[in-house]
Amino acid sequence: MLKKVDKHQSEDKIDALELADAVLDSLSEQIAIIDPDWTITTVNKAWKKFAEKNKGQIIDRAPAGADYFNVCREYSLKDKRFASILKNIKSVLNGSRDKFSTEYSRELKKKREWFLLSVTALKTDGVISGAVVSHTNITRRKEAELESRRLAVTDSMTGILNRKAGLDFINSRLKYCRKHHTSLTVCYIDLDNLKQVNDNFGHKEGDRVIKTAVRAIKSVLRTNDEVCRMGGDEILIILPDTSIDDAKAVIERIIRRIDEKNESSNKPYKVNFSYGLAEYNPKNKCSAEELVHQADSNMYEMKSSKKKESTGSYG
Repeated sequence: MLKKVDKHQSEDKIDALELADAVLDSLSEQIAIIDPDWTITTVNKAWKKFAEKNKGQIIDRAPAGADYFNVCREYSLKDKRFASILKNIKSVLNGSRDKFSTEYSRELKKKREWFLLSVTALKTDGVISGAVVSHTNITRRKEAELESRRLAVTDSMTGILNRKAGLDFINSRLKYCRKHHTSLTVCYIDLDNLKQVNDNFGHKEGDRVIKTAVRAIKSVLRTNDEVCRMGGDEILIILPDTSIDDAKAVIERIIRRIDEKNESSNKPYKVNFSYGLAEYNPKNKCSAEELVHQADSNMYEMKSSKKKESTGSYG
């Protein structure tokens, strides 16, 4: 005989399902539930709204009834990184792991958005009965992290690398030089008479001189070159795969660019600098600090020579 279904039990079951749906719909995360065969059985309001808002731009927020495996496989053809995500979702559904999560980004309506994808196994009496798939928008947090990282390696005033980041870059390039037997040249720059500019026209004007010099330097560098602020008015240019003779040609271009700015400026002073070059040779190994110190010493010699010849005007 069939067991008689209690009316109250049936109503309680319906109430429980309605409550579960209400809970899912109250969440800001985009959530879907898939069964062991990858069929999407349930999606919440956030999931639906995201799919509607980004129609034609993203395909992995498929509606209920869709085959999530085919959806993910189609997306993996457009984004190779999604292939590994597909593999990890499989591992949750076959019981190899209880949970999988990863961060990913998408270009949505010309804006980069970051998400946390989590897939958690659903079990009934210890048997896999499906999985909960959730996408959480973490763009604000990620942007804050990226900005924090950027600030940790850049000089706040000029936007170029700070001293530590510059030395780290040199060390990484020296490893490459040793392995591939290539050269690297650094140029230590010190702006001339910046103290007089600060004293006579204010520190804001002195900051403007530093920024002007940095822009002139960056305008002639290659994409694989780097420039960092060592502190105050001291700037370091890092030129990978460049001999000291080739570096001299780069400096000449910088001098010409600054001369052009001086000629077009109505300021009562000129922007000039002293510099020193040092080349890394794989046969004569040295550290980043030693290489920079050598360039600094060479710069100091030029600066001392200029002081001896100085006429006392702003330079």
